Amino acid sequence: MNFTDFHSLHSNTLGLHSNHIIGSHNALDPLSMNGGNINTHAQDSAIHTWVKHSAHIDSSPGSSSLFGQFHHSQLNTQLQSKNDSVQLISESDVDPITGSKNTLNSSLTDQLINPGDFRSSIKKLTLVADASPDYLTGGLSTPIIVSQTSSTTTSGATYYVSPDGNDSNPGTADQPWQTVNYAVSTQSPVQAGDTILVQPGTYTERITLGKSGSDSGNITLKANGDVTLDDPDPNNGSFQDAVIQSAGKGYWVIDGFRIENTAWAGICLRDANNMTVQNNHTYQTAASGIIIMPNTYFNGGDAEVTSKNIKVLNNTIERALWKWQGSGDTVHTQESLSMWGVDGFEVANNIIKDGNKEGLDLKVGTRNGSAHDNTITGQAQIEGTPQGFNGGAALYLDGSRAHEYNIDVYNNVVANNTADGIVIADEAPTQGEVSDIRVYNNVVYGNGIQGVNGGAGVTVTSNVRDVTIVNNTIDQNVQAFVINGKDYTGGYIPHDIVVRNNIFADSSYRNGYADYVNNLTFDHNLFTNQFSNLYEGGTTIGNLQASDNNMVPSIGFVNASGDDFHLSSSSPALGAGSTDIDQYAQLDKDSLPRIQGNTTDIGAYK
Repeated sequence: MNFTDFHSLHSNTLGLHSNHIIGSHNALDPLSMNGGNINTHAQDSAIHTWVKHSAHIDSSPGSSSLFGQFHHSQLNTQLQSKNDSVQLISESDVDPITGSKNTLNSSLTDQLINPGDFRSSIKKLTLVADASPDYLTGGLSTPIIVSQTSSTTTSGATYYVSPDGNDSNPGTADQPWQTVNYAVSTQSPVQAGDTILVQPGTYTERITLGKSGSDSGNITLKANGDVTLDDPDPNNGSFQDAVIQSAGKGYWVIDGFRIENTAWAGICLRDANNMTVQNNHTYQTAASGIIIMPNTYFNGGDAEVTSKNIKVLNNTIERALWKWQGSGDTVHTQESLSMWGVDGFEVANNIIKDGNKEGLDLKVGTRNGSAHDNTITGQAQIEGTPQGFNGGAALYLDGSRAHEYNIDVYNNVVANNTADGIVIADEAPTQGEVSDIRVYNNVVYGNGIQGVNGGAGVTVTSNVRDVTIVNNTIDQNVQAFVINGKDYTGGYIPHDIVVRNNIFADSSYRNGYADYVNNLTFDHNLFTNQFSNLYEGGTTIGNLQASDNNMVPSIGFVNASGDDFHLSSSSPALGAGSTDIDQYAQLDKDSLPRIQGNTTDIGAYK
């Protein structure tokens, strides 16, 4: 979906309500080449005649290990250390990702010294739990562990696919199958708990998962070396086509493939459950590199939240939407990595680079999960220009037709994108809202083109509430932030927004803009002093609580020109923050304890 800064367009074909925010509101008028004029293109109408009528859709929206974090201030945890093992006992017993108790194993070698070392020093961690799933995915929390990959140990059979095999073979190492599509089909003997190892080579085929694993075991589809999957017809594809695709399937791990030159997406999983997509590299896809989405239902509400328990880990998504040519192109749509209508998710450690439209989009009621430790660069290369829509978020949280809530966005690097950095918005406020969002420990820099788009480091718009933006480093953007609920897509103005302990530095146009917001807490933020005002606007803010915001000549980064935003020993950000931060933000981006005595630092790093 498209975000720049204001009015919505309404597409009602097939009863879909797809809003597109295009152009410049008065908050950004000086930034727009068109001044305050409204550019009312319909962004992604008539995606494809995949039903009898054109559909206006661009709305955006593994294993039994719990990767991510606990979220509840009342969660009672106890650490017990013995022989390089740590047992975490809590009041919960359901993993919201897998629905079962969990054991995480890693081969890390250090001893557990203090909470700051927790994520980097555990040889074995056993999680024993008994609370509601929400306690594990939302609310106040302490991050427990950063995921690397999802691994599943099974005792199932192993089957093989090789370019010189034959699908009439038994699929053994000596007599492998020839096509991946046969291996994943209903005709093959593969079942829950089994592994399909695809031998090195190039396979030119579209692969449709024809069966599911089960809660007794995933089916693992794994590249056993350098495996490239090519689209057999890269110039002819339609909405939802992909080199790896499925509809209504679950309990798969898709691991380690390079997917190139597709007619639409690289990987498209529809109405999916309990799936892990990891260690893949999609390159030059016509539409999304990876997309999780509905199969047939697009009419909004909770019914459009059709996938659950999805992990997207350690992938590279490069040159996504590479065939999208601009605002008139209604075929090569969506975003580089799209999570559309997903309940229970983790998007972590991915590299998303060089896309023509938006980057990572959590959309259409996606909820109960986290996006962390991703690196997002070079997005909206066309969408952020007049050829597109003069805007486009690198990391987008967009309710759009369903209630989106309980999401953590942390430890991401969002840098050098053509338009906006992180955007929290709702493009269809009559069918939901966005709430309970936590944004922390992100480094957001070098985004936007002044005079072409807003280029805000972080943005909050209408129909959004209960957002905390804390301890982020936001540097060298067109403007550091926009919090503005007027004339976007309708709905209520944003309220209950906390902005605390952030670095807002070296913006090119202004520090930021704040207006049409209620219950705004704005404190202990550190600005560079090239502008006289902390922010523009401010005439229509209800119940503003602002204190201890300061301007300095320089933040004192170690080496900002070299993209090192750690704080030097003389930085004025040291010890200048508020200790009034929830548990989930008490470790910095390096996983070090943020609060020292009665002081804490400002920004993503201590």
